[in-house]
Amino acid sequence: MVEIQKANMMQIAEHCGVSLKTVSRVLNHPEQVSTKTRDAVRKSMEQCGFQVNLLAKGLKQNRTNIIIVFLDKHNGDYMNLWRSEMLKYLFRYSSGIGLKIIVSPSDSHGFLEDETDGFYLLSSGIADGAILLEHMAKDQRIEYLKRTGTPYVVLGQPEEQDIPAVSLDNFDVGLKGGGYLKEKGFKKICYLTNDANFYSTKLRVGGFLKAVPEGRVVYGVKDAKTAYERTRELLQEGAADSIFTNGDNRFLGIYRAAAECGYRIPQDLGVLSADDLAVNEEAYPSLSSLGQDFEGLAENCITLLQSLLQKKQCHEALVREQIFLPSTIMERESTRMTGTAGTEERKSNKNI
Repeated sequence: MVEIQKANMMQIAEHCGVSLKTVSRVLNHPEQVSTKTRDAVRKSMEQCGFQVNLLAKGLKQNRTNIIIVFLDKHNGDYMNLWRSEMLKYLFRYSSGIGLKIIVSPSDSHGFLEDETDGFYLLSSGIADGAILLEHMAKDQRIEYLKRTGTPYVVLGQPEEQDIPAVSLDNFDVGLKGGGYLKEKGFKKICYLTNDANFYSTKLRVGGFLKAVPEGRVVYGVKDAKTAYERTRELLQEGAADSIFTNGDNRFLGIYRAAAECGYRIPQDLGVLSADDLAVNEEAYPSLSSLGQDFEGLAENCITLLQSLLQKKQCHEALVREQIFLPSTIMERESTRMTGTAGTEERKSNKNI
């Protein structure tokens, strides 16, 4: 039996006043059931102590509806503000269509040697597929997933064309960020970014330099500490009147360096982040950013993975689709100085 017999499916159907088929659909294809009916059936299951044996169900259906989200130990930490925000939307969308998510730490260069890595759940059949949160160069996990025919999606922009992926359009991020600061009247525009070997970095820098050919790019800025150090150097040289940076908490280092060097934001220094996170609204001054459609990224990621899972179940060829979403400028206080007036005020402030 699939169900643990505290209550069976027939009893749940009778308790809710629905058909046995409807209860089955709530368990296996909840997207086919109205929200009202789905909630009523699930409430009845909870009240009656109904549970599902996931392993037995998986053997019967060749699907467990469990997917693993892998977090690579990037820059020494598994979690950051961007990943936390992204996970929130992945949880929300997957729950709505009956998928269960397990989050696992992982190592793109040594996953097979780590028994805490969720790849053991994939190899044992407990999980159906995987999402890799961010693309890592020379990722051994992707080679394993390709070799075993396991459905997966990378939430990031890979250089390879045969990797299923959902991402922001990173060239567009650099182009819009640099172009926006230039249109605002800033003259000494600097971009603080990751290591040059990341493909997403190459794309963002390419877009930035297309918009601002005279702009300055500073590599190796991976966290708030390095953002602070590089910003302090730029300001002491008088080399920046605006800084565009990748997201997460890097802006904290920029804000600190500006304060220590006597720069006011935005009067003396404009700041723009590539990630539109909730903390941007709480910063003082509030932080301008490139808006990201987290909900759209999550929906496209889960939908693409679902499509790959269904194709595998039907023994169809897996199509390696790639989806790239545009970003939008979210202007806040950190860049709100405009045009010639803003430029002249910055000049007068720094000449005092």
